[in-house]
Amino acid sequence: MIVEKFTATGNSFIVCDILGSKLNDKEKSNFVLKNSKDRDGVIFVEKRDGQFFMDYFNKDGNRAAFCGNGARTFLYYLMKKGYVKEDLVKFYTYAGEITGKLTKNGVMIKMPASNMPQKLTIDSFSGFLLNVGVPHFVIFVDNVETIDVNKIGKQLREKLNSNINFVQVLDEKTIKIRTFERGVEAETLACGSGTTASAYVFNKSNLEKIEVKARGGTLFVHFLNDGIYLEGGVENV
Repeated sequence: MIVEKFTATGNSFIVCDILGSKLNDKEKSNFVLKNSKDRDGVIFVEKRDGQFFMDYFNKDGNRAAFCGNGARTFLYYLMKKGYVKEDLVKFYTYAGEITGKLTKNGVMIKMPASNMPQKLTIDSFSGFLLNVGVPHFVIFVDNVETIDVNKIGKQLREKLNSNINFVQVLDEKTIKIRTFERGVEAETLACGSGTTASAYVFNKSNLEKIEVKARGGTLFVHFLNDGIYLEGGVENV
């Protein structure tokens, strides 16, 4: 087992390479609960049916179908280790096939397709519920810095069983985001799937690229002919 630590625009992960061993779900969960500590989650690198597979667990010890920044980290790890040589990398998750590549801004992946956002009002907070690999509730606010993200996020997360995103529009191509992440049960410095969900709801003008400012750094969401892509930095720390 090889264990390394990474951060992807503020999201922090342990990467656990189990290509040379095998862990069952209980062993994975126990590893996460014992070792995640201040990290947002654990990425297990394995192969299934001869294909690279990302098995992601939040720090609460529960599996998540997908993690956007985790997937970018997974791709970076495969390239760093020399496990893949191609410019376009393909791997699998519980949310399906993911493809991506290295870019000048870090790592860019094609995100799982989103469903149509559903407009809801919960506890006087109006927002949009959608799934981008995992569920997200997107709320637009005047100023994200005045929001008690942990208090309100926890309240809404329990009712919707989703991640909660608070989004401030900075200009016609830029938004600012803070996210309460399900499974971490607290605000994180960034959330890739939350960034994508928020940009998707915001993009009513059919923009090709939206800049998203999170507390951990800047992410870019690209709207291309074949889907939505998430781009940002990854570091081995």
